[in-house]
Amino acid sequence: MNKAFSTLKFLIGWPLAILAIVFLIKLTLPNLSVVAKRLDTVNYWVVLLSIAIFLIYFILRAILWKTILHYKGYDVNLKKTSYLWEISEFKRYVPGNIWSFLSRVAVFSDVGVDKKVAGLALLDEVQLLIIGSAIVSIIAIPLMLGTGESSELLWQMSLIFILSAVGIIIYSLTVALIFKLRGNKQFIKNLFLPGYTLQQKLILTILAVITFFSFGAASLVACLAIFTFNIVLYLELSAFFTFAFLAGYLSFITPMGLGVREGVITLGLTRFTNLSLAGFLSIFSRVILIIAEIIFLLIVFTLEIVNRRRG
Repeated sequence: MNKAFSTLKFLIGWPLAILAIVFLIKLTLPNLSVVAKRLDTVNYWVVLLSIAIFLIYFILRAILWKTILHYKGYDVNLKKTSYLWEISEFKRYVPGNIWSFLSRVAVFSDVGVDKKVAGLALLDEVQLLIIGSAIVSIIAIPLMLGTGESSELLWQMSLIFILSAVGIIIYSLTVALIFKLRGNKQFIKNLFLPGYTLQQKLILTILAVITFFSFGAASLVACLAIFTFNIVLYLELSAFFTFAFLAGYLSFITPMGLGVREGVITLGLTRFTNLSLAGFLSIFSRVILIIAEIIFLLIVFTLEIVNRRRG
């Protein structure tokens, strides 16, 4: 069993990382050619602000994971957590979201986190990602309750909400049933984040909401580098970009929800501009996200190298 796990760790290590880089290049190059045609219209100071907010988003994601592990009895310092979390998350560029999950279990086993505990923590993280982004997405409902063609948008967005709700209900009922079969009679308590106290559940949920609001804000700021929206819509638009993330996240067969998030953003932004510009804004925000993640990866990798040399 240990030999099989060691082999799996190798396969999802550098070989998969190299494969992720290949897919990232294939994803980025066509988009860069599209972006290059409009570089003269870009406000680079706003782009830098967007990247800074995206970096905050990645830090918050690492903190969320660290907090989950802390509540499960494992204390890994934030720098190490950020490095291992990002190394595993980077694998999601390979089609099939399972690779980042397998990598997470493998890399954190090296710092003493039990494989079963890491697996359960991943299920908790998935629940928090969906719940957190769905809560933020509620703010975008007024934006989708427009007139005319937006009624079609509302129906499509409502379907995403329904699918996410059904997924959460099925997952929660399954976990609660497992706990009940194990002799734990607190069925209701185990419907959401089983094994955590009410205070811990509240802290994790608030942290998830803040995390995904920062994602939506960063995406909006990226678009503001090219196109100006009415300032009164900033809050709703930020939530809408988070909703687009949720739609992409639920498309498990594509890396990063590739194409799904852009489609939702394009559909939504056609209320404010033409189809061509709306499509470009969706691609541009994706490129800025990728650039920010590469910067975050370089930062945590550098910190890890420095720590190893000091050790």
